[in-house]
Amino acid sequence: MKTLELNGYLAGVNARKAKLAPEGAVLAVESCRNGGARRTAGKRSALKSADARAQAAKVQPVLSNY
Repeated sequence: MKTLELNGYLAGVNARKAKLAPEGAVLAVESCRNGGARRTAGKRSALKSADARAQAAKVQPVLSNY
């Protein structure tokens, strides 16, 4: 069994992440969202409720398709 130091391991992980997806190349979250065509009624209701709470609190709501 090989023993790894956590700090060294995390440094390697962060280096690989930076190499694979630099800050400018990461896609916007909105472009990764699905269409929401197969949402259950419960999930649709929860998303609508979250939108209403965000608007009442004058906070930018999370984009969602319902």
